[in-house]
Amino acid sequence: MTGPEHYRRAGELAAEAHRLLGQGDGQATAGGWAAVAQTHAVLALAAATAAGASGADSRAWAGAAGTGFGSGRGDH
Repeated sequence: MTGPEHYRRAGELAAEAHRLLGQGDGQATAGGWAAVAQTHAVLALAAATAAGASGADSRAWAGAAGTGFGSGRGDH
């Protein structure tokens, strides 16, 4: 997933968690969706932060993201 995809998914999951909050049996499920939404939000933030990286950091982030640019070790 790309950063923007993580961001969009976080919003979708947060909306689902919010929808379930008012339902008695949905409380535990809402907590689970909220946790997954938060994970996607953090991944979106990491991607946005990486977009501002340069040099070896940029290549390492690209490698970690699986974009095929660099080895992920920052040695190119």
